[in-house]
Amino acid sequence: MPQNQAGTRPDQNATPGPAVYLAGPGVFALDAHAQGAQLVATCARAGLRGLYPLDAALDPQAHAGPTAYAAAIARANMGLIRQSRAIIADLSPFRGPNVDDGTAFEIGYAHALGLPVFGYASTATPMAAYPERVLASGASMSTVMLDNRATLVDAHNMTVEDFGLPVNLMIATVLADSGTIFSSAQGAIMAAAHLLTRS
Repeated sequence: MPQNQAGTRPDQNATPGPAVYLAGPGVFALDAHAQGAQLVATCARAGLRGLYPLDAALDPQAHAGPTAYAAAIARANMGLIRQSRAIIADLSPFRGPNVDDGTAFEIGYAHALGLPVFGYASTATPMAAYPERVLASGASMSTVMLDNRATLVDAHNMTVEDFGLPVNLMIATVLADSGTIFSSAQGAIMAAAHLLTRS
């Protein structure tokens, strides 16, 4: 996840409520700070304290080079996840049919820490089966017989996962709220708030 000197909100410790980490490829957008501020505000309205990856506000000049800077970003983001009680993850297709690589890692890291993961996707049908994502990305698929079973393959003759799940099974099977992928960040945030703030 990229970082720069300007943090999303310098008063991140001022908002009360359980902390949630806001994962997703929005950090690559040209208006990443504005997007982060909107997510944090939505969290605050739900009684949560949103932690956005750009909150660390690391200075690239303070590191020996790009590799050291990248390692510092990774450590900072993992630190924010460790401060959280849940993760809200944008599972929208990113540069192809799949979830952003960094977000996928953060989901796995959060799950290993025992944190619930709430996912959302900005697509018309967020719960559609994964092959539909592949087709929507512009890739071609065909059907072959493999082990006496009709199997989808892509243009590179690699099988296309088809368990009726909307994303890779390693992500889909760890999602909270019965594996639901919400159609908006607000839906995922509200579900997290219901879990974390109920008495």
